[in-house]
Amino acid sequence: MSHRKVVVTGIGIVSPVGNGVTQAWENILAGRSGIGPITRFDASAFPARIAGEVKGFDPTAYLSAKDARRMDSFIHFGIAAGIDAFRDSGLEVTEANAARMGVNVGSGIGGLPMIEDTHSEYLKSGPRRISPFFIPGTIINMISGNLSILLGLKGPNLAMVTACSTGTHCIGESARLIEYGDADVMIAGGSEATTTALSVGGFSSAKALSTRNDDPAGASRPWDRDRDGFV
Repeated sequence: MSHRKVVVTGIGIVSPVGNGVTQAWENILAGRSGIGPITRFDASAFPARIAGEVKGFDPTAYLSAKDARRMDSFIHFGIAAGIDAFRDSGLEVTEANAARMGVNVGSGIGGLPMIEDTHSEYLKSGPRRISPFFIPGTIINMISGNLSILLGLKGPNLAMVTACSTGTHCIGESARLIEYGDADVMIAGGSEATTTALSVGGFSSAKALSTRNDDPAGASRPWDRDRDGFV
C-alpha cells in the first residue's frame, strides 16, 4: 500500500499566550509568558498558585449563549480552535466530500470545572438540581461530536485520551488515517481547562507543580538546572 503525503492546511489556537494564531505567535516570538497568578478560584492555601489561564475568550463568538452554558470550558476552547483551523484551511464541506472529513480532538482530563461545580450544587441542593446537560457537557468526545455537527463532517469521529500527550497523539493518529486512505481531512488536536481546586490540589500533592509563585514567567522550564515542576 502506498502512503499518502499528509500536510497541515489550517491552524487554530486558544491559549494562555493568545487566542488566534496571529496573537499567540506574536507573543511567543516576543518571549511573553502566559503564566500568572490563578484567578479562577482562591488558590491561597495551595503550594502552587500560578497557572496558564486563557483570557479574553468569548465562547459566544462560536456558539449560542444557550449552548455555551451547557458545555464545560474545555469544549468551548476545542470548538473555537477547531473552527478557526477549518476556516484557516480554506476548505469547504460538500455532500460529496463530507464523509471523507473527520475530527479527532481529545483532552487529558475533560470537564473538571463543570464536574466540581455540579458536585457542589448537588451537595447544596440535592440531585434534582443536577443539569440534564451535565454528562454531555463534560465528557471528552463532545469536542469532536460538536465540531462534526457544527461543520457537517461525516467522516471518522474520535477522541483520544493519553494524558499530557493527548493533543500530539490525536494529530499523529489523524495523520495516519489520511496517510492510509481512511480520510482526506481531519481536524485534530487537544483541549484542556483544568485550573480548578481539585486539579491543582492533586498535582500539588504529587509534587509535580512549580511553586515559583513570585516568578510565574520563570516557571515550567524543563531543561533548566533549577527547574521545579510544570504549571
